[in-house]
Amino acid sequence: MAVMVSADEWPSVDLTQFEELKFDNLVDHFNYLDARTYKQRYWVSDQYWDGTGPIFIYICGEYRCSVPSTRLYPFMVGATHNARFMVLEHRFYGDSQPFDTWELENFAYLNSEQALADLAYFIGGVNPN
Repeated sequence: MAVMVSADEWPSVDLTQFEELKFDNLVDHFNYLDARTYKQRYWVSDQYWDGTGPIFIYICGEYRCSVPSTRLYPFMVGATHNARFMVLEHRFYGDSQPFDTWELENFAYLNSEQALADLAYFIGGVNPN
């Protein structure tokens, strides 16, 4: 059953409740012989989560990610549904660097397939259920 909340009743998301963490994600999700990993940055907030609500994941685009603004509609909706909030930084952006250098051959791993596989692997690794 949907929760109806008027616009003036939207909860605000307290940015101080987001904890910055790192997740060991795979450099190459499609080569089972390649076990290399990199530290992918993400943030999590359990401010409204009751342990049974949904998990809302905000996927940062191709830019340096940061904790979301309190005006982001998905987080306000999530708060009304007791959601856990997660924000995931895109590979090769911000602090989520698979390699120490930006040599041309390293950019073979900067593509939508690897990025989507990052998300799937992340969800499988951090899902509490």
